[in-house]
Amino acid sequence: MTFLLDDAVADFRFGKIKQYSPSRRDIFNPLNGTLFSISDTRIEIVYVTAEALIKDVQRVIKQLLITEIENAGGAVLHASAFSLAGKAICYVGEKGQGKTTCLLESLKAEGARYITNDRLLLVPIAGAFHVLGWFEELRLVQPSGGTKKKVRVSQLCEASQIETWPVLPKLIVLPDCQSRLTGESDDRKVIAGQLLTPVDPQRPKWLGYSKSLDFDSDALLDPLPVKRLEWQFEARERLLGKIQEVVASV
Repeated sequence: MTFLLDDAVADFRFGKIKQYSPSRRDIFNPLNGTLFSISDTRIEIVYVTAEALIKDVQRVIKQLLITEIENAGGAVLHASAFSLAGKAICYVGEKGQGKTTCLLESLKAEGARYITNDRLLLVPIAGAFHVLGWFEELRLVQPSGGTKKKVRVSQLCEASQIETWPVLPKLIVLPDCQSRLTGESDDRKVIAGQLLTPVDPQRPKWLGYSKSLDFDSDALLDPLPVKRLEWQFEARERLLGKIQEVVASV
């Protein structure tokens, strides 16, 4: 066995891999004792504790789902999103621009439903891209600074407030905290820069990638309006009103 050296998943950073053939390998996690035995499309998980099993099964299902979507022509976008009246409003931008903050404010609106905080799946259905989220903990910045607070989605929303089926996107919003986006910024390039297909730094390398690594971002963006949302932390109490104005303008 050799060291895995995969920083994408912290608890596998010191994992070990034994490669038997191009399609068969074993992955061992020394921290929780989980063993993955991968042979072609079959993945067997040998676990020590129930906690490890739940985490690792979720991890495998998530990556297999993403690969299946990518193979069908979809992609993953670094974005947060919520739905309103059955259509999705997606916040796209670099870290620190306010995607999570905008999402949390949006959930205060009547009829708003949570989709995702960080990874947005773009799913091709009947010739149009739909969006779908994945349930992950949110890491919220604390007013005092320091370590971010981990919050479960269920702590923010009732089950009825969570979108569980793919929905059509209505609008892409680029949060612009402290006016960091310049007038010359190309909105499409900003969005394309947040695509996590084909390479997502947080994706376990040992589960493999999709067959096709190309994604036509124009096919997603051509039918969608893109709006900028300028805001500042000091005026967060006015953010929901700004969001509602942007959504109503489409």
